[in-house]
Amino acid sequence: MNAITQRYREAGEAKDIAALMSTLAPGVRFHSPLSARAGFAGHDQLRGLFTVALGALRGLRYHSDVGDDHTRMLAATARLGTRELEEATLVRLGDDGLITEITMWIRPLPALTAMMAALGPGMARASGKPALAAVVGGAVKPLAFMTDFGDRTLVPLLAPPAS
Repeated sequence: MNAITQRYREAGEAKDIAALMSTLAPGVRFHSPLSARAGFAGHDQLRGLFTVALGALRGLRYHSDVGDDHTRMLAATARLGTRELEEATLVRLGDDGLITEITMWIRPLPALTAMMAALGPGMARASGKPALAAVVGGAVKPLAFMTDFGDRTLVPLLAPPAS
């Protein structure tokens, strides 16, 4: 177990943004599970991102933390509205032990699109752009609806019969 990732996990579960930020190097970089174009860097940007993300999630619980002194893989479960989601987070640590890079993945696809529908407008509102929040929300809702519909309706039709 790594002391910094343990603090990171505990801070995330407690929604303690200040404690979470104390685990991050000043130049930390975050690679989004939503888009290769949506990267975040530095404490100010990550504070905003984590504030919106942790505000949307419920019941975040980390259950795995494996790796070495420079690279850790964390796994967690959480709820976003009625959706359960799983998160995998690759964390890189600097020589000082602080987190320098975070790369995150979320599954299943309907949970990922629900996260996009929550984060996009939330980030726009947090940055003082309420009109953009409405545009982003309107653009993402059809995608969230389609993935939810496909998961509930089409995927069961394609699933192999139970034995």
